[in-house]
Amino acid sequence: MQRPRWAKGNRWRDSVLSVLMVMVAVIILEYQGMFQLLEWATLDNYFRLRPPEAPETRIVLVTIDEDDLRELGGWPISDRILAQTIANLAATNPAIIGLNIYRDLPVSPGSEELDQRMETLPNLIGVHKLIGAPVAPPPILAERGLIGFADLVRDQDGKIRRSLLSHPDAEDQIQLSFAAQVSLFYLQQEHQLELTVVDPQRSIMELGQARFIPLRGGESGYGQTNAGGYQILANYRGGQEQFVSISIQDVLAHRFSPEALNTKIVLIGTVAQSLQQSVYTPYSAANSKSASSSLVVQGNFISEIIRAALEGRPLLRWISGWQEVLWTLIWAISGVIVSHRLLGERQLSRQSRTLRWLWLGGTLVLTGSLPVLLSYLLFLVGWWLPVITPIVALFGTGLITATGLIRERQYESDRRLLQFLEALPVGICVLNHDGTVHYANAMADQILGQIGVPGSRDPVRQAPAAYIAGTDQPFPLEQTPAWRALQGKHSQANALDVELGGKRLPLEMWGAPIFSRQGHVTFAVVAFQDITSRRQADAEQQRATRELFQLNQDLDKALNMEVQLMDAAARFVPHEFLSFLGYESLVDVKVGQAVEKEMSILFSDIRDFTTLSEGMSLADNFKFINAYLSRMEPAIAKNKGFIDKYIGDAIMALFGGGADDAVRAAIAMLDCLTEYNETRQRPGRLPLSIGIGINTGSLMLGTVGGESHLDTTVISDAVNLASRIEGLTKIYGTPLLISHGTFLQLEDTNNYMIRLIDRVSVKGKSEKVSVFEVFDADPPEIKDAKLAERTHFEQAVFLYHVQDYAGAKKGFKHCLNKIKNDRPCEIYLERCAQVENAQWDSENDPKDSI
Repeated sequence: MQRPRWAKGNRWRDSVLSVLMVMVAVIILEYQGMFQLLEWATLDNYFRLRPPEAPETRIVLVTIDEDDLRELGGWPISDRILAQTIANLAATNPAIIGLNIYRDLPVSPGSEELDQRMETLPNLIGVHKLIGAPVAPPPILAERGLIGFADLVRDQDGKIRRSLLSHPDAEDQIQLSFAAQVSLFYLQQEHQLELTVVDPQRSIMELGQARFIPLRGGESGYGQTNAGGYQILANYRGGQEQFVSISIQDVLAHRFSPEALNTKIVLIGTVAQSLQQSVYTPYSAANSKSASSSLVVQGNFISEIIRAALEGRPLLRWISGWQEVLWTLIWAISGVIVSHRLLGERQLSRQSRTLRWLWLGGTLVLTGSLPVLLSYLLFLVGWWLPVITPIVALFGTGLITATGLIRERQYESDRRLLQFLEALPVGICVLNHDGTVHYANAMADQILGQIGVPGSRDPVRQAPAAYIAGTDQPFPLEQTPAWRALQGKHSQANALDVELGGKRLPLEMWGAPIFSRQGHVTFAVVAFQDITSRRQADAEQQRATRELFQLNQDLDKALNMEVQLMDAAARFVPHEFLSFLGYESLVDVKVGQAVEKEMSILFSDIRDFTTLSEGMSLADNFKFINAYLSRMEPAIAKNKGFIDKYIGDAIMALFGGGADDAVRAAIAMLDCLTEYNETRQRPGRLPLSIGIGINTGSLMLGTVGGESHLDTTVISDAVNLASRIEGLTKIYGTPLLISHGTFLQLEDTNNYMIRLIDRVSVKGKSEKVSVFEVFDADPPEIKDAKLAERTHFEQAVFLYHVQDYAGAKKGFKHCLNKIKNDRPCEIYLERCAQVENAQWDSENDPKDSI
């Protein structure tokens, strides 16, 4: 383990860098639309929280609801009913009658009456559909130019937050929307207001007191939105309760006051949910009961235009791109200032880490409420400012700065302790509570050579074998100072011998535990020193002399056995390996010969082999390993593979015939293991479990070494990946995993029971590698459950990788309920929980790197 390098950086330089990093990340995320839905949701809440406005008095809605449809004989209502309704309304002298009902075809009876009304009434405006599948307008109104399109622009979440005022038709002629046509007609006839263009390049127009600026698609909340046509943000007035509403039956029966419609804008349309798709506005929740109608939406659009032109009611505006960057930068800097102010206080720095983080988090939350409050106040006067982006920038810079400050203090404290430990003339090794090496000073590395101490449990810095001083008897593991310290016990000086590179090194060791506040062992400190280097040198010399004498005695016997050794060599170098190199005999092999070939590589390993072997003698260990390997080898050979090497209890096998051979061999190995476990029923003989990883790719087979010694080897990234995939079986609790390369090389994946487990990052490679589980050898009940839930599981994996953690969590819970103790489901649920708690640390994610 490398020692940390200590460096004292410039705090403000680091703060500037953190602000820049966060700003770049936030701007990229916003440009990609990552905050779009949250910004829309915030805008919707502003509408709901805004104090209610006075009801609209210029617009009257004539509604057709479900009760009206039952009384009038269903939909569509006849032209006669519609003509009578228009006639009764026209008698009250309204300013405009807006017919928000498609009428491209006659609906008998009464078509002649309706046509007559359309020909004679000067203030009747109809609708048509322009975008998508068009619906033609009433021909008579179209000839008179009294039409407008009723198309609505929906955001990705289905809500209508924009008003489309105009749009070119198929012949590239500009057509006005129904709301724009009605509003302009009303303002011209009643108030003599005309629409004027004040900035042709930016398409800015004025109408009375209103100035219209169209959306261009790069505004906050609409960075990736199509802004075709002339669109503005809709400043809603409210729902149907903001308008005077009269049912069509009341109009037909004259059950209304004519004065209520005099000089008013009267809109006729349906509000029956059975006749239209649900229309959602910022006032709508995500359910059909809160859906609005297109008639109410058109009324809001018309009210917005008229009120803005006559009364100066604000139209919703937005800030430009550079203004938004400045707005976000202010809050990003605020996060840095908050962190520096809080964590720089001496009194707070003495508190526990948990209290510091709680205090910082609470302050950031309070500070983060300020952009929301300011944005809401500006919304009340007609400005829409983003809030999600500033909040993300605030928390991002705040947390990064806080982390840097806390790390700097911790580094300073650790640096002083490190200097003290490095100055000691004895070896010091600090172990974590799980036995892994946390730290070793220079003297420890000088004595042991960057490995663990006896009693440690580190897969990287593996501990050497330990013996009772001056004997060949293994030193009891539970008596080593490291082991006793991990159990919370102190150890006085113990003399023991360790084996380093075939040599014995006498050591004197001490051990002491370090306890947490709760009384748990968090670290174990082991001190040691070399007590007899001369004895080591003498022992090495005596052993070398004995070995030389024995070699001289056995020379004749070795010459006689030369022929037998040649025959036995074939058992150490597989004939298949020589065949791939083009040799018939081991005698012909030369160093440096190599050939490239596409092959499948299989790695297998016994789970918890150390625990199994602790209760066995060395002889029993060899018997056990040979009994196990002798059962695995036939499964590999029968499937056209050969074993390249044994690595303790691990097996590395190669398959040149295809990926199917390797997968079938792995399944056969697991089946053999099941049969072998049935024979291990006696007390003390625990059942075995193994992990198998398979990868397929190009590799080099060849020989390495010198003139006096050579060996066969395979070199390739594909070999390393196969070994790492085998290591993943420990994490995911699955006996057999294959890589994406092996999956693609299978002749027919339907011949096996396979499910996608994860996509993992491989050291040295930029692209992630997909990993699949083959569960043909699982017990029948587990195999059937995995097969039944395979689709749900893989859908949940997909949802997790597209960051839909709520959907993924739901899917994995469903699968875990069906597949008991399924470790992959449990791992994903743990990750989802970490994401939800904002505590995910990608460096500790088991899938980040293999």
